[in-house]
Amino acid sequence: MSKIIFHSSRCNGTCPRIDLEIDSSKNLFVDREYFKTKSETDQRFSGQFKGVLSQEDYNKLLELLQSCNIDALKFPNSDLMDGVETTIIIYYNGQRKYLKSPEPPSIAKDLILFLKSIGDNKKLQRTNETKTIES
Repeated sequence: MSKIIFHSSRCNGTCPRIDLEIDSSKNLFVDREYFKTKSETDQRFSGQFKGVLSQEDYNKLLELLQSCNIDALKFPNSDLMDGVETTIIIYYNGQRKYLKSPEPPSIAKDLILFLKSIGDNKKLQRTNETKTIES
């Protein structure tokens, strides 16, 4: 894997918006927005953050990508309007795999939960760096 990008949209409530990128050197960048209420941002946890994925977490990520059979993985089209939309973009073996749906298949559940937990990590270092994460 040369790069993985993950987006989790906000819901019609207080679900956070998470945009995450991890490169092959295990560098990660997160842009996230948390909410106290439907209209009030929680500034304590919102913003841009960076860090380096541990070797253990990187190995877990690679294992999860394999276990969801990334070559055959597809996200279904959906008319669901008020759910969290999940996007995963993976660069691997010289190709780009683009997956987006508010109803991803259950085989990708563990991968999505893992990526959310990385993006949700409150120990990441806040940064003033801005980065446009591919969507």
